Amino acid sequence: MLNVICKHNCKDCFALGVCAVKAIKDQQGSIYVETDDCIGCGACRRACVIFSYDQALKEKTVEWLKGVA
Repeated sequence: MLNVICKHNCKDCFALGVCAVKAIKDQQGSIYVETDDCIGCGACRRACVIFSYDQALKEKTVEWLKGVA
């Protein structure tokens, strides 16, 4: 299942390059996490400026990233 992380307003998505399992996808102008592949390491959260500073996204849990919640 794909969960949207952001609408991809950055020139380059830093989260794409740091995902160890390549669970981050750039599709149709948005950045998604493939919840079936995500291991919940949080590397995308640390690499992405929007994901790190946006309060709504900051409160998302590892379970949300992995599609459990």
